[in-house]
Amino acid sequence: MTNNIKAELLEEARDIVTGARASDYGDATVNHMRIADLWNAWLNNRSWAHHGVITPYDVSMMIGLLKFARCQHRPSHDNHADIAGYAAVSE
Repeated sequence: MTNNIKAELLEEARDIVTGARASDYGDATVNHMRIADLWNAWLNNRSWAHHGVITPYDVSMMIGLLKFARCQHRPSHDNHADIAGYAAVSE
């Protein structure tokens, strides 16, 4: 990867994080804390867990929790359909 491509990638990432994503989901640190809290609750309360192994079911549920965390900032965003989709593939 050339330095120009790296610079463009970093510039694009900066624009995403400080622009639309910040507007849609709020401050990244606050959002990641919400996600961490929900994921920790999920992982610590699985009675059927297999020695800390994360399953495909866990992944679909935890991504759903990520969407719930985003709803705490902006409920009207597209997260509701995403939550339904992750719930559907969890079976």
